Amino acid sequence: MTPPGNIVIAWNNIYLDVVRRIGGAPGPLSHMGAVMHLAMYEAVNQLTGNTYPNVVAPVAKSGTPDPAISAAYAACYALTDALDFYIRLSKGMQGGTINPFDPYQIKAGAELHAKELINSGPTPIDQDSDTFGKAIAKAVIDKFPIKKAASPAYDGLDMNEKPPLNPNGLAGEWRDTGSGPALTPHWGKVPLFLLDPATLPTSHYEPKDIPFALFDYSKLLKSELYAAQVREVKRLGGMHSTDRTPEQTEIAIFWANDLNGTSKPPGQLYTITQTIAKQQGTLKDHLANGGTPAKKGLLETARLFAMVGTAMVNASVVAWHAKYFLPNGNKPMRLWRPETAIQRAATDGNDGTTPDPDWQPLSAMTSGTRFSPNFPAYVSGHSTFGAAHAAAMRTFYGTDNIAFTATTEDPHALRDANGIRRTRHFTSFTQAALENGRSRVYLGVHYQFDANGGYEIGTRVGEDTAALFK
Repeated sequence: MTPPGNIVIAWNNIYLDVVRRIGGAPGPLSHMGAVMHLAMYEAVNQLTGNTYPNVVAPVAKSGTPDPAISAAYAACYALTDALDFYIRLSKGMQGGTINPFDPYQIKAGAELHAKELINSGPTPIDQDSDTFGKAIAKAVIDKFPIKKAASPAYDGLDMNEKPPLNPNGLAGEWRDTGSGPALTPHWGKVPLFLLDPATLPTSHYEPKDIPFALFDYSKLLKSELYAAQVREVKRLGGMHSTDRTPEQTEIAIFWANDLNGTSKPPGQLYTITQTIAKQQGTLKDHLANGGTPAKKGLLETARLFAMVGTAMVNASVVAWHAKYFLPNGNKPMRLWRPETAIQRAATDGNDGTTPDPDWQPLSAMTSGTRFSPNFPAYVSGHSTFGAAHAAAMRTFYGTDNIAFTATTEDPHALRDANGIRRTRHFTSFTQAALENGRSRVYLGVHYQFDANGGYEIGTRVGEDTAALFK
């Protein structure tokens, strides 16, 4: 018998396929997943007695909507509502749309899953569920809009920054490395999901790994901290590094998932969430002594994915706030990528670094062209996402120490003798998150303080977000 929570997994897989097909920036993609999973969670929660906190105000229901069917329709409407916007947003971006996912495919998926649940054609239950699911999705979308016209806070999200962000050409200042102009530079202005801006504003989540006294190009670049960071990534992250071990190379590529056709960093973490949920029996009903479900698989799975999705979209906001607006919006320090730092080391004023104009990162397109993601280095988005995900998983399961095996979709991932992409095994969520951050140094696209800062703020925002679902 299919476990009740499987409908959430099915829709997560549809979302992952959307991501593979449209590509684009991590922030908007994580927004799409969070809205869909919040809509599913809210539909189930409201129809099963509001066991957990509501995301939106109660929605009036008529007839007898079914929780699972309502959740499927809520997911369908949440995904299709803004799909054209997501496709337009991704075009022209690194890894952006090459084969848009037609909305009819999502609608067909919704109808298929609904019919699987009721084993018949249209019925009053199906119609009531459709109506309720659509109302829930609308309420969630209205609360967390993505379309530019829906909220002034989202102005500019569909625009790359032109002209480049370094009009003065300052040493240390981010510049285009060949992968395009600055990506979604205003994403750090997006309101955090569910967190009260009066007590937990975006500014609450600012990394401390670079001391505040060094938060200036000239001061940072002349420091020993900076020199050590540059030397490390130069040694371990280069295309032709002889110091990077085979396992470090495997780690670098395993966590990359930057390219079009993958489910991107949030998708890899959602896939891990699926693995854990199945492994831990989250999808199933767990009966108390009297035979009544003590833990309802549908509700618990929906809650888990909403918790994870919301933690990750909030991680994207605080990471992009750090990348583009710290220490303040009037004089931000938008740090250049390691490849620029190494190639232009003669301009940094630091005797502890030496230039190599031919240095390139391990990170590569499928064509072999080397690239760095087109946004500032500090902090690492991968590290922030990974830390927020780990925090949500620890909160949900009440422990860090759950062993699991993770997979990758990166096209460069190492394969076994049968051509199967290698997996990696972890003994805790924290171990995986820390390796995720460290991988970016081995890939040559980040400094270690980028990973440390991302882990710090990702953990904080992940814990604060996950606590709202308890």
